[in-house]
Amino acid sequence: MKTTKRTLFAGTRRTLLAVFLSSTLGLAGCESTGGWQPDTLGKLIGGSVGALIGSQIGGGQGKIVATGVGVVAGAIIGSEIARHLSRSGQQRMAEANTRALETGRSQVWRDPETGASGRTEVAERTTRQQRVPIKVKRDRVDEIPPIDLIGATYVTRTNSIVRGGPGTEYRSIGALDADQRIQVVGKVKNRNWYLIAEDGAADGFVSTSLLRPVADETPSPSLADTGEGEVMMVDTSQTCSTNVTQVTQPDGSVVEDRIRLCQGPNGYVIEEA
Repeated sequence: MKTTKRTLFAGTRRTLLAVFLSSTLGLAGCESTGGWQPDTLGKLIGGSVGALIGSQIGGGQGKIVATGVGVVAGAIIGSEIARHLSRSGQQRMAEANTRALETGRSQVWRDPETGASGRTEVAERTTRQQRVPIKVKRDRVDEIPPIDLIGATYVTRTNSIVRGGPGTEYRSIGALDADQRIQVVGKVKNRNWYLIAEDGAADGFVSTSLLRPVADETPSPSLADTGEGEVMMVDTSQTCSTNVTQVTQPDGSVVEDRIRLCQGPNGYVIEEA
Protein backbone atom coordinates (compact mmCIF):
# COMPACT_ATOMS: atom_id res chain seq x y z
CA MET A 1 0.00 0.00 0.00
CA LYS A 2 1.47 3.36 -1.03
CA THR A 3 0.89 6.41 1.14
CA THR A 4 1.47 9.93 -0.15
CA LYS A 5 1.86 12.65 2.47
CA ARG A 6 1.61 16.36 1.84
CA THR A 7 1.19 19.50 3.94
CA LEU A 8 -1.69 21.61 2.68
CA PHE A 9 0.14 24.93 2.91
CA ALA A 10 3.55 24.05 1.46
CA GLY A 11 4.72 27.29 -0.15
CA THR A 12 2.23 29.20 1.99
CA ARG A 13 3.28 32.76 1.31
CA ARG A 14 2.99 32.51 -2.49
CA THR A 15 -0.30 30.61 -2.21
CA LEU A 16 -1.88 33.07 0.20
CA LEU A 17 -0.82 36.05 -1.89
CA ALA A 18 -2.47 34.51 -4.95
CA VAL A 19 -5.59 33.70 -2.92
CA PHE A 20 -5.86 37.22 -1.55
CA LEU A 21 -5.42 38.87 -4.95
CA SER A 22 -7.91 36.52 -6.59
CA SER A 23 -10.49 37.20 -3.93
CA THR A 24 -9.94 40.96 -4.06
CA LEU A 25 -10.31 41.04 -7.84
CA GLY A 26 -13.47 38.91 -7.73
CA LEU A 27 -12.32 36.18 -10.09
CA ALA A 28 -14.96 33.75 -11.31
CA GLY A 29 -15.77 30.75 -9.12
CA CYS A 30 -16.87 27.19 -9.76
CA GLU A 31 -20.31 28.06 -11.06
CA SER A 32 -18.98 30.14 -13.95
CA THR A 33 -16.15 27.77 -14.92
CA GLY A 34 -18.26 24.64 -15.15
CA GLY A 35 -16.85 22.76 -12.18
CA TRP A 36 -14.12 22.58 -9.57
CA GLN A 37 -10.61 22.76 -10.97
CA PRO A 38 -7.80 21.76 -8.56
CA ASP A 39 -5.26 24.04 -10.25
CA THR A 40 -7.32 27.23 -9.82
CA LEU A 41 -7.25 27.68 -6.06
CA GLY A 42 -7.55 31.45 -6.14
CA LYS A 43 -10.55 31.47 -8.47
CA LEU A 44 -12.46 28.94 -6.42
CA ILE A 45 -11.88 30.69 -3.15
CA GLY A 46 -12.65 34.07 -4.67
CA GLY A 47 -15.89 32.86 -6.23
CA SER A 48 -17.28 30.42 -3.68
CA VAL A 49 -17.82 32.90 -0.88
CA GLY A 50 -16.19 36.14 -1.98
CA ALA A 51 -15.07 37.09 1.52
CA LEU A 52 -11.49 35.96 1.89
CA ILE A 53 -9.29 38.51 3.66
CA GLY A 54 -5.90 38.72 5.31
CA SER A 55 -6.10 37.97 9.04
CA GLN A 56 -4.53 40.03 11.77
CA ILE A 57 -5.22 37.31 14.32
CA GLY A 58 -2.06 36.09 15.99
CA GLY A 59 0.05 38.75 14.24
CA GLY A 60 1.94 36.15 12.19
CA GLN A 61 2.39 35.16 8.57
CA GLY A 62 0.54 32.46 6.67
CA LYS A 63 -3.01 33.01 7.92
CA ILE A 64 -6.24 33.51 6.00
CA VAL A 65 -9.85 33.86 7.09
CA ALA A 66 -12.42 31.48 5.64
CA THR A 67 -16.02 32.57 6.12
CA GLY A 68 -17.70 29.19 6.02
CA VAL A 69 -17.03 25.64 4.89
CA GLY A 70 -17.06 26.64 1.21
CA VAL A 71 -13.78 28.49 1.50
CA VAL A 72 -12.20 25.72 3.57
CA ALA A 73 -13.11 23.40 0.71
CA GLY A 74 -11.57 25.89 -1.72
CA ALA A 75 -8.29 25.83 0.17
CA ILE A 76 -8.27 22.03 0.13
CA ILE A 77 -8.59 22.10 -3.66
CA GLY A 78 -5.08 23.50 -3.85
CA SER A 79 -3.63 20.38 -2.23
CA GLU A 80 -2.59 17.05 -3.71
CA ILE A 81 -5.32 15.20 -1.83
CA ALA A 82 -8.05 17.09 -3.72
CA ARG A 83 -6.98 15.44 -6.96
CA HIS A 84 -8.13 12.11 -5.54
CA LEU A 85 -11.60 13.38 -4.61
CA SER A 86 -14.73 14.47 -6.44
CA ARG A 87 -16.42 17.79 -5.73
CA SER A 88 -18.65 16.08 -3.17
CA GLY A 89 -15.66 14.43 -1.57
CA GLN A 90 -13.79 17.73 -1.29
CA GLN A 91 -16.81 19.27 0.41
CA ARG A 92 -17.09 16.37 2.85
CA MET A 93 -13.41 16.62 3.70
CA ALA A 94 -13.85 20.33 4.44
CA GLU A 95 -16.88 19.64 6.64
CA ALA A 96 -14.96 16.90 8.48
CA ASN A 97 -12.14 19.33 9.24
CA THR A 98 -14.48 21.98 10.60
CA ARG A 99 -16.38 19.42 12.70
CA ALA A 100 -13.06 18.14 14.08
CA LEU A 101 -12.20 21.71 15.11
CA GLU A 102 -15.59 22.29 16.73
CA THR A 103 -15.84 18.93 18.54
CA GLY A 104 -12.24 17.79 19.02
CA ARG A 105 -13.21 14.34 17.74
CA SER A 106 -12.12 12.29 14.74
CA GLN A 107 -14.44 12.22 11.72
CA VAL A 108 -15.10 9.40 9.24
CA TRP A 109 -16.56 10.21 5.83
CA ARG A 110 -16.89 8.87 2.28
CA ASP A 111 -16.68 10.31 -1.22
CA PRO A 112 -20.04 9.26 -2.75
CA GLU A 113 -18.79 9.61 -6.33
CA THR A 114 -15.38 7.91 -6.25
CA GLY A 115 -16.01 5.43 -3.42
CA ALA A 116 -12.92 6.67 -1.55
CA SER A 117 -13.14 6.63 2.25
CA GLY A 118 -11.69 9.33 4.47
CA ARG A 119 -10.73 9.68 8.09
CA THR A 120 -9.85 13.03 9.68
CA GLU A 121 -7.92 12.76 12.95
CA VAL A 122 -7.19 15.56 15.41
CA ALA A 123 -3.40 15.51 15.73
CA GLU A 124 -3.22 18.52 18.03
CA ARG A 125 -5.81 20.74 19.69
CA THR A 126 -4.84 23.92 21.51
CA THR A 127 -6.46 26.96 23.06
CA ARG A 128 -4.58 30.23 23.20
CA GLN A 129 -5.35 33.47 24.99
CA GLN A 130 -4.79 36.62 22.99
CA ARG A 131 -6.11 40.04 22.13
CA VAL A 132 -7.62 40.17 18.64
CA PRO A 133 -9.04 43.04 16.57
CA ILE A 134 -12.82 43.01 16.30
CA LYS A 135 -14.88 45.63 14.51
CA VAL A 136 -17.56 47.03 16.85
CA LYS A 137 -20.55 49.36 16.49
CA ARG A 138 -19.77 51.53 19.52
CA ASP A 139 -23.16 53.25 19.48
CA ARG A 140 -24.76 49.87 20.23
CA VAL A 141 -22.19 47.97 22.29
CA ASP A 142 -21.47 49.27 25.80
CA GLU A 143 -18.55 46.93 26.54
CA ILE A 144 -16.99 43.66 25.39
CA PRO A 145 -15.69 41.41 28.17
CA PRO A 146 -13.37 38.48 27.35
CA ILE A 147 -14.96 35.98 24.93
CA ASP A 148 -14.43 32.49 23.55
CA LEU A 149 -14.29 32.91 19.78
CA ILE A 150 -16.90 31.05 17.69
CA GLY A 151 -17.26 32.86 14.35
CA ALA A 152 -20.25 30.90 13.07
CA THR A 153 -23.85 31.35 11.92
CA TYR A 154 -26.62 30.69 14.47
CA VAL A 155 -30.40 30.95 14.23
CA THR A 156 -32.86 32.39 16.74
CA ARG A 157 -35.17 29.97 18.54
CA THR A 158 -37.75 32.69 19.16
CA ASN A 159 -38.11 36.48 19.08
CA SER A 160 -35.02 37.72 20.90
CA ILE A 161 -33.96 40.97 22.57
CA VAL A 162 -30.52 42.33 21.70
CA ARG A 163 -28.73 44.18 24.51
CA GLY A 164 -25.76 46.50 24.72
CA GLY A 165 -23.96 44.20 27.15
CA PRO A 166 -24.03 40.60 28.41
CA GLY A 167 -26.90 40.81 30.88
CA THR A 168 -30.51 41.86 31.34
CA GLU A 169 -29.33 44.92 33.26
CA TYR A 170 -27.98 46.38 30.00
CA ARG A 171 -30.13 48.52 27.71
CA SER A 172 -32.24 46.95 24.98
CA ILE A 173 -30.92 48.05 21.58
CA GLY A 174 -33.11 46.02 19.25
CA ALA A 175 -34.71 42.66 18.55
CA LEU A 176 -34.37 39.62 16.30
CA ASP A 177 -37.21 37.69 14.72
CA ALA A 178 -37.72 33.98 15.28
CA ASP A 179 -35.77 31.76 12.84
CA GLN A 180 -33.48 34.64 11.89
CA ARG A 181 -29.88 33.82 11.03
CA ILE A 182 -27.22 35.85 12.79
CA GLN A 183 -23.45 35.81 13.06
CA VAL A 184 -22.10 34.85 16.48
CA VAL A 185 -18.63 36.27 17.15
CA GLY A 186 -18.18 34.41 20.42
CA LYS A 187 -19.50 33.49 23.86
CA VAL A 188 -18.79 35.69 26.85
CA LYS A 189 -16.52 33.90 29.29
CA ASN A 190 -18.39 32.45 32.29
CA ARG A 191 -21.67 34.05 31.21
CA ASN A 192 -24.48 32.67 29.04
CA TRP A 193 -24.42 35.44 26.45
CA TYR A 194 -23.30 35.55 22.83
CA LEU A 195 -21.70 38.55 21.14
CA ILE A 196 -23.41 38.86 17.74
CA ALA A 197 -22.52 40.82 14.61
CA GLU A 198 -24.08 42.25 11.49
CA ASP A 199 -22.09 42.94 8.30
CA GLY A 200 -18.91 41.91 10.07
CA ALA A 201 -19.23 44.36 13.00
CA ALA A 202 -20.26 43.40 16.55
CA ASP A 203 -23.55 45.06 17.44
CA GLY A 204 -24.98 43.50 20.61
CA PHE A 205 -25.49 40.55 22.92
CA VAL A 206 -28.14 37.82 22.97
CA SER A 207 -28.77 35.17 25.64
CA THR A 208 -27.36 31.76 24.68
CA SER A 209 -30.75 30.17 25.40
CA LEU A 210 -32.26 32.07 22.48
CA LEU A 211 -29.84 30.94 19.75
CA ARG A 212 -28.77 27.59 18.29
CA PRO A 213 -26.12 26.66 15.71
CA VAL A 214 -27.29 26.40 12.12
CA ALA A 215 -27.71 22.74 11.21
CA ASP A 216 -26.60 23.10 7.58
CA GLU A 217 -23.28 24.35 6.26
CA THR A 218 -24.54 27.34 4.24
CA PRO A 219 -22.50 30.47 5.05
CA SER A 220 -24.42 33.55 6.08
CA PRO A 221 -24.00 36.82 4.17
CA SER A 222 -23.59 38.53 7.57
CA LEU A 223 -20.09 37.04 7.79
CA ALA A 224 -18.86 39.45 5.14
CA ASP A 225 -17.08 42.52 6.54
CA THR A 226 -19.09 45.20 4.74
CA GLY A 227 -20.29 47.42 7.60
CA GLU A 228 -18.84 50.32 9.52
CA GLY A 229 -17.44 50.17 13.00
CA GLU A 230 -14.52 50.91 15.26
CA VAL A 231 -11.81 48.28 15.63
CA MET A 232 -11.28 47.22 19.25
CA MET A 233 -8.74 44.85 20.75
CA VAL A 234 -10.67 42.19 22.67
CA ASP A 235 -9.36 39.52 25.07
CA THR A 236 -10.28 36.14 23.61
CA SER A 237 -9.74 32.41 23.82
CA GLN A 238 -9.11 30.87 20.40
CA THR A 239 -9.31 27.11 19.79
CA CYS A 240 -7.12 25.65 17.04
CA SER A 241 -6.97 22.12 15.64
CA THR A 242 -4.29 20.50 13.51
CA ASN A 243 -6.04 17.75 11.57
CA VAL A 244 -4.56 14.89 9.56
CA THR A 245 -6.77 13.38 6.86
CA GLN A 246 -6.16 10.04 5.15
CA VAL A 247 -8.07 9.16 2.00
CA THR A 248 -8.12 5.49 0.97
CA GLN A 249 -8.92 4.81 -2.66
CA PRO A 250 -10.87 1.71 -3.80
CA ASP A 251 -7.55 0.25 -5.05
CA GLY A 252 -6.07 0.49 -1.53
CA SER A 253 -3.72 3.43 -2.15
CA VAL A 254 -3.66 6.09 0.57
CA VAL A 255 -3.12 9.86 0.36
CA GLU A 256 -2.55 11.93 3.50
CA ASP A 257 -2.84 15.67 4.12
CA ARG A 258 -2.70 18.08 7.04
CA ILE A 259 -4.58 21.32 7.74
CA ARG A 260 -4.68 23.64 10.74
CA LEU A 261 -7.90 25.53 11.49
CA CYS A 262 -8.66 28.04 14.25
CA GLN A 263 -11.84 29.71 15.41
CA GLY A 264 -11.98 33.40 14.42
CA PRO A 265 -14.47 36.23 15.04
CA ASN A 266 -15.69 36.15 11.41
CA GLY A 267 -15.11 32.55 10.41
CA TYR A 268 -12.39 29.91 10.31
CA VAL A 269 -8.77 30.97 10.34
CA ILE A 270 -6.58 28.68 8.22
CA GLU A 271 -2.97 28.62 9.36
CA GLU A 272 0.16 26.97 8.05
CA ALA A 273 0.17 23.40 9.42
